[in-house]
Amino acid sequence: MSRNASQGSTTSASGSTPRSQIRVKRRITHTKSRNGCLTCKSRRVKCDEEQPVCGACSVRGDECVFPCPRSPRVETRRSPRPSIETSSHHVAHSVMLPGVNADHINPLNFNVPPKRPSNPGELTGCLNMQDLNLLKHYILHTSQSLSLNPRKTLVWERVIPDLATKNPFLMHLLLALAGLDIMTSEIPASSRSTNTQNLDLPSFNESINSRSLASDEIELEALVEHHQKGLQGLQETLAAAGDHNAEPLFAGSMLIVAFAFASLGIRTLDPSSQTSRQSSTSNSAFISNFQISDIPQIHWLRLLRGVGSIVEQSWDTLKLSRLRSLLLYSNANDDWKRLGPEPTLENGLLTKGLSESLLQFALGARRAISRLKECLSSQQATGSVHGDIPGSEPTSHLSPETNARPQLDSIFAAQDQTIDVVEQMYMRTIYLIMLPQIESSSTDRAMQAEIEEAAVSSWPHLVPETFISSLDLENSPDLSTALSFAILGHLYLLIALLDDLWYLGGRCHVEINKINTVVAQFGNPALTELMAWPVKVVSLQTKTRIQ
Repeated sequence: MSRNASQGSTTSASGSTPRSQIRVKRRITHTKSRNGCLTCKSRRVKCDEEQPVCGACSVRGDECVFPCPRSPRVETRRSPRPSIETSSHHVAHSVMLPGVNADHINPLNFNVPPKRPSNPGELTGCLNMQDLNLLKHYILHTSQSLSLNPRKTLVWERVIPDLATKNPFLMHLLLALAGLDIMTSEIPASSRSTNTQNLDLPSFNESINSRSLASDEIELEALVEHHQKGLQGLQETLAAAGDHNAEPLFAGSMLIVAFAFASLGIRTLDPSSQTSRQSSTSNSAFISNFQISDIPQIHWLRLLRGVGSIVEQSWDTLKLSRLRSLLLYSNANDDWKRLGPEPTLENGLLTKGLSESLLQFALGARRAISRLKECLSSQQATGSVHGDIPGSEPTSHLSPETNARPQLDSIFAAQDQTIDVVEQMYMRTIYLIMLPQIESSSTDRAMQAEIEEAAVSSWPHLVPETFISSLDLENSPDLSTALSFAILGHLYLLIALLDDLWYLGGRCHVEINKINTVVAQFGNPALTELMAWPVKVVSLQTKTRIQ
């Protein structure tokens, strides 16, 4: 009994002992160094901080990397208790509060060894927001308007940007096209048809079209720089062309084609415009009749023919690639040779719902082809190509230096071959217009999608080089030169029909009007009349439907 009481009294006494008198264990304070090498930190071992290689790394033979020295402000002693800066959640919200000092918001220290790039150019230093803006615009907008075919659109939207992330030259070409899309979409619609060549494009950077989400200025210099870097990179990649890089090379060529078409009618993007006035030829009187901006652009034709060789070299590989949809055109065939009578409004062969421009094209295409052939036959029969042309003189009187044009017979042969290309593309288009439509009310956009699938924009790869050489206003132009330009105007009309593709239709309107002005200057009524029909068709691009 007394024993239990004794135990109880002991318990009671201990229970009454004040908590402050209980001895609490404390850790021995010491200075903790954070200057050890990153390798020891990752292995969670003590580092002797011997530089350039610590003892532990020296024994193990590991790579020894020390963190960058901390600035004095970062090395200052922190308060014992964690403050609001130690919580990423609170930091994220504290920046929104008034009175918070921005100097206290420092980036997190992840203690990751610095990347050692194999190429010094990999370190960019900062993000280029304008380029990111261009990339965004391409994915959201430009890629959606490069084709009327959903499968092709998907390639433009997803596959080509994916390739561009692995090929810098391709990214440059992509950004250049997006910039051109933004700049041309800023041009008022009322100014696009005939006066685009006289526009000072940088002045439109202040007003952004509602279709574009771009908020930054897109400067012409940056656009051209991207395009030139892309071309240079493409040329360098071509030096090692093969199956391994067939996809990016073909994608680059397609971006160049789109850029070339889209730049038509934009004076600032025509490199030949800077040298036209300086050229000293025997026909300076003829050239002086035009403003630089009134001269049709020809340089892009050779550019397109050059990139076409890329497809030929890698055709078998590309047919099995992710880009194969861009190579396949379901309506690029000779089914048109089965056509019956010529379409008229009376025989009901024309599809309802056509725009006025497509209607006039269908009604006048065959007659236009016949007149081109008649004009060529007339020049071949007479052997005369020198009418009353300002600044021209008979070929026999020209010196060897100025008589640099191909022989007349070869020009006639090239023109005849090119007219055959015109006929082939025109008849493909008429055939599609005459086909019964699946839907009762066909739209003009649906018809344009069918025409796109006929590969009507591929004609630059089909015309002979001699024909392109004959499009020379600086070297003794004559009536054969005028005929070549008239034929070119009829080829442009094919692209002008694709009015719903931003980089095609509207651009060729401008060039057709330029060609009409040039041909009229030769003073030949037959040649002038040749251009009346193409000009009429493009003037009807108001998309008025036939009920």
